[in-house]
Amino acid sequence: MADNYLQLLAEASVVFTPGAPVSRKDLFSGRHDQLVRVIETIPMPGRHPVVFGQRGVGKTSLANILAESIEGIYPLRTSCDGSDTFTTIWHRVLAAVPLQIDREQPGLSRQVISEMVSLASLLPSQEVTPAHVAAALARLSAPGWIVVVLDEFDKVRDQGTRAKTADLIKVLSDSPRSRVSLVVVGVARSIGQLIGEHPSIDRNLVHIELPKMVDEEIRDILTNGCNRLGLDVTPTVLDEACLLADGFPHYAHLLGLQAAKACFQSAQKVIDHAEFTVACTTAVDDAIEKYRDAYAFATSTTQQSRYPQVLCSCAHADHDDRGAFRATDVVDAMSKVFNVDVSLQSVVPALGEFCKRERGEVLEKVPVGKRHRYRFLDPMLRPFLRIKTQSVLAEALQRT
Repeated sequence: MADNYLQLLAEASVVFTPGAPVSRKDLFSGRHDQLVRVIETIPMPGRHPVVFGQRGVGKTSLANILAESIEGIYPLRTSCDGSDTFTTIWHRVLAAVPLQIDREQPGLSRQVISEMVSLASLLPSQEVTPAHVAAALARLSAPGWIVVVLDEFDKVRDQGTRAKTADLIKVLSDSPRSRVSLVVVGVARSIGQLIGEHPSIDRNLVHIELPKMVDEEIRDILTNGCNRLGLDVTPTVLDEACLLADGFPHYAHLLGLQAAKACFQSAQKVIDHAEFTVACTTAVDDAIEKYRDAYAFATSTTQQSRYPQVLCSCAHADHDDRGAFRATDVVDAMSKVFNVDVSLQSVVPALGEFCKRERGEVLEKVPVGKRHRYRFLDPMLRPFLRIKTQSVLAEALQRT
């Protein structure tokens, strides 16, 4: 039984991957419209996709499956980090590309020998320029279109790198023989925030924003994954999972994995309310540590307080398109979720505390006219708190 459970768990860990982006097209769900826009843009001369959105919405997963989604391309890809410069990025990208160079040996025979090097060897070791990169890419005799994905570009702190990347896009776009498409991917609220404002390349960039997933896409992640594992999931559980995940694929994968584990442990084939309740509890324990720490830090106190209920109710409060909510929305959520009636005056001080550094600044105040609303500084904390709420309610029910 133990061996069988471990085998099933291993299979589930391939299907549901909360700790890593999706890397296989057959395991990818949703994002059809955005994927089609990227695919349609790549063969257009002088046009380069820029994929942006908030953290955790699946940008890297989309970038990972491009090679499988487009036939006849030569894919290159790298993930950027805070220490990168234009030089280090392109040395890393081109280091994996083999290049055959024919050299004529000295002497009377003038024999020509072939030598395999990397395309990066064509770049200078210091101060690589956009012209250097364009010239090196032109030496790549690959069939079809060359697609270079620069993932996590938001992590690049060097502003000169952003400017040179924009210049490279301009150089590639102005070359009539260029078969290179640059795909820039990163966390940002706008394309300008990701690569800067460069009017000269505005017409060369295709803006592709990845918003949070809609409920149907979250359902697809869960149902497709469960089907691969031979499990069914009830419609009620699917609805609840969509509410808890709040449009973030990471949480859909986290809940799917924990629900599958609960089914394997109970030898069930259907994820119903009982298994999903267990999944919510274990999902909290397996969630990203910084969100568990943020909850503990924000609600810690030496005396009994309503901080935990107030913070969890913030996650269930009605909010606008910007994620902002009113104090009255929190009062309503406390009544609906925890069946607790509290006054507005008892909630407002706690909301103010959650905006302070002493409690981790989990919330921020958003001006609305002469008043203000509240919003989570990190949107991914909201779904964690929703799942935490389900765990707390289940534990309270067990004690009664």
